[in-house]
Parts: sequence; C-alpha cells; structure tokens
Amino acid sequence: MKNYPTGARALLIALQTPGLKPGQIGIPVLLWGRPGVGKSSFMEGLASPDFPVLTLIASIHDPTDFSGLPVHHEGKVHYAIPEWINRFEENGNGLLFLDELTTAPPSVQAALLRVVLERKVGFHPLPPQVRIVAAANPPDLMTGGWELSPPLRNRFVHLQWDLPAETYLSALESGFPTAEMPEIDPQAHAELLPEWKLKVSAFLKRSPNSLHTAPDSDPYAFASPRSWDFVATLLASCQLLGEAPVGDTSGSIACMELLKGCLGEGTAIPFLEFLKNLRLPDPEEVLDGKIAVNIGGLNDSEIYVLFGGLNRILQQRFGKDNLLSSTFIYFDLIKDIFNAGQRDLIYVSLRQISREGLLMKAMAAAQQKGPEASKKIMAVIQDIFTDEGLKEFINIFEQ
Repeated sequence: MKNYPTGARALLIALQTPGLKPGQIGIPVLLWGRPGVGKSSFMEGLASPDFPVLTLIASIHDPTDFSGLPVHHEGKVHYAIPEWINRFEENGNGLLFLDELTTAPPSVQAALLRVVLERKVGFHPLPPQVRIVAAANPPDLMTGGWELSPPLRNRFVHLQWDLPAETYLSALESGFPTAEMPEIDPQAHAELLPEWKLKVSAFLKRSPNSLHTAPDSDPYAFASPRSWDFVATLLASCQLLGEAPVGDTSGSIACMELLKGCLGEGTAIPFLEFLKNLRLPDPEEVLDGKIAVNIGGLNDSEIYVLFGGLNRILQQRFGKDNLLSSTFIYFDLIKDIFNAGQRDLIYVSLRQISREGLLMKAMAAAQQKGPEASKKIMAVIQDIFTDEGLKEFINIFEQ
C-alpha cells in the first residue's frame, strides 16, 4: 500500500465507484483538512492529458457560474453555460475540484446543489464520468465564511484529510507517491450491489431510527436515504477491492472512513458491528450442496440477507445445467423456514424470485430431465406455493 495522506485511499475508491445513476462514475467527496496539508496538490496531481482536473474556488464565482446565466432569446429565457464546462467536453471525463467550499456564500451553495448531485449546470449535464470533489477547512479552523447548508452537506461523502509526519518525511526523501486509481468493474459492481442493499435493508429493519439522523448530530455527515444509497454502492466497490467487512475480513481503514463519511460516526459504528456479526454462508456453496444451512442457528437479519443472496445466485443459473438441483435445495430451505414459523422473513425474496420466473424455468429444466423430475418439482411447488399467506403476499398465480 502506498504511503498516501490520510483519507486518500478512501477518496480514490469513491472516485472510481459507479454513481447512483446509470453511466455515472464517482461519488461526490468533501475533504476536510487543515491548510497546507496537500488537498489541492493531491487533486491536481491526478490530472493527465485524458483526465483534466479543473479547480474552482466557489467564493470568487457568481451563482450563475454554476446555474447558468439567464439570457432572453426569441421570447424565451435560456441559460448560457459557463466556459469552464468546455474543459470536460472533449474527453468526456475528468474532475471538478471545488476548493475552499466553506468560503462560498449561501447563494453560491444553493447553485451548487444540482452540480454536485445531478452533475448539471443549469439544464446542461456534465459528462457522466466527471467526478466532483470539494475541500474545506475544519469548522474549528474556519475564519469567517459560511457553514454548509444541510442539503449540500448531505450530497457529499465527508473524509478527513491529513498529512502525517512520516508521510511528509518520506515525501521529502523520495517525493510524493503517484496516485493510482483502483480498477472497479462496473458489471461486477452491479452484480454485488443488490446484496449490499439487502444488508442495508436488514440493518434498517432492525434499527429504523438510523434511516434519518439530525444534521446537527455530527459536524460533517448525517444519515438519510441518499447517504444509505452511497453506503451500499461504496461497500460493493470495497468488496471488489477486498476491503469490505465480509466474512473473516474486518474491512480496511478506508472502508471505515467511507462509512463514517456517509453516515456520521454515531450511525456508522453500529452498522459496522452489525456487518461484522452477520454469520452468512456463501450462497453459491449452499446452492451447490457443499454447505448445509441450520436455519435455527441464524437470526432474522441473517435469514433475510441469506435469501437475497440465494436469489442472486439462482438468477445467474437460469438456463444452466445446475438450476434444477439448486432449486430443490432452495425449496428445502423454504420448507425449513416455514416449519420454523419465520415465513414472513422471506416473503419479499419469494415474490422477487417468482417474478423473475423461477417456477417456469425450474419446470422447464425438470421436463428436460424426464417425467420423474417433473413430478418431483410439481409436488414441491404445490407444497410451498399453496400456502395461503404466501399466495396473498406474492400473488403467484397472477403471473
């Protein structure tokens, strides 16, 4: 691992994480650090001929530089875009760095709301692979300036930036290390994301008050549905990089910094504990018959998340030779859940997998195997899906 400043690894992960909208890359980041610790230098060091970095100091710009200048033309008001946008048009990517953000007056902060989250200047969209990063001095070191409004704060992942003495001394001897963007495969990320959304959902079912926290509960980040969306997509990236709290892996420092930067420390710590305590078998090994699951040994959250993972693997096996055997194992687990009186925990998963066409695909696979397999699969389906509570919930026979 390179000797980066504190917060740099988390920043690089956020910059490479697929955004909340299709095609977007990067989660907006706000770096908090003392003056002179290299925030601006690090960001500008990311620039290359194919990756422009544009630094704007928000306080010396007018709100129209971020919302567009209204121009009356042919009886309509149009919004002329500022010249700085052209820096990103040629390459279609790059980084917009908003330095000294807390020196921006409220009118400029309001104009930045759409730029940060929607990546639009007025009605003109920035290229989807333009990342947004801002920087500011910590509240206790601000001289003058303005506090950030809660809507603007909640659009960022907040990271603490520092330059430890050993990092600076090493840089004096051999120079600062060149920042390397991690590689995150968008397709692999998309496949992992539903599993992390399930884990977030399981935690919020247990701790519903954590969905929202007050803006004044933390000087930087606070929880909201938007910041929980950030959490899920960042954790999917961390898992692809081997840095997420999964199984015996506790999670990297960068991963923990990202969670705190999304939710605030008071919410991130219990969520991390929840993730560390989840005892989840590998759903692929379960459906391969390599692991026998003791339903009685799992708590409600673990059952909820496990079935979400099983659904994901089953969908990947549609049309493959192992679909039928996997389906029988899946149905056996459903029976165990029903017998334990915990059927309500998996109704959502059953509705989802049914709508994806599991029953029809499993019956088609059984028909290819022969009459005995067809008879067996029909018997199992009749046994499970004639349950009155389940029928009412998923409307299985309306498909």
